Amino acid sequence: MQLSKFSDYALRVIVHLAASPDRLMSTRQIAEIHDAKYNHMAKVTGWLVSEGYAESLRGRGGGLRLSKEPSQISLGALLRKLEEDKPMVECLGADGGTCRLSPSCGLSVALQNAQEAFFQTLDPTTVADVITLSPGMANLLNFLNDEPLRPVSSS
Repeated sequence: MQLSKFSDYALRVIVHLAASPDRLMSTRQIAEIHDAKYNHMAKVTGWLVSEGYAESLRGRGGGLRLSKEPSQISLGALLRKLEEDKPMVECLGADGGTCRLSPSCGLSVALQNAQEAFFQTLDPTTVADVITLSPGMANLLNFLNDEPLRPVSSS
């Protein structure tokens, strides 16, 4: 299974915010750290805010912060929400796709089970675990979060 770029960026934003709970980070800052387009990252951070994972404070000195404790954010639950509208194969989509095997295919059931097993494997892992399970992860994130800003592409 391959995650969408949107999901990948959402995970990156979440861990950056979790590593720096005492300060606000801007979308621009996170986009720059990952050499990502600002507009794409803004869609990701907007989704995280709308889904209640992050909150955005406006104005000078504003930015983003987590709205939940990192230990309360399950990777499996987060990825289910992020990937729910992106079926692994077309026949698992809402319209059923155009595959001629769909009426009696056993592959779709097996693939759907595999996708759910993927999410279930990640259910017990929290954002807090991600930061603490790998030695140096918090230090790396804090180092990256402290780097001076460079220009970011807006498209």
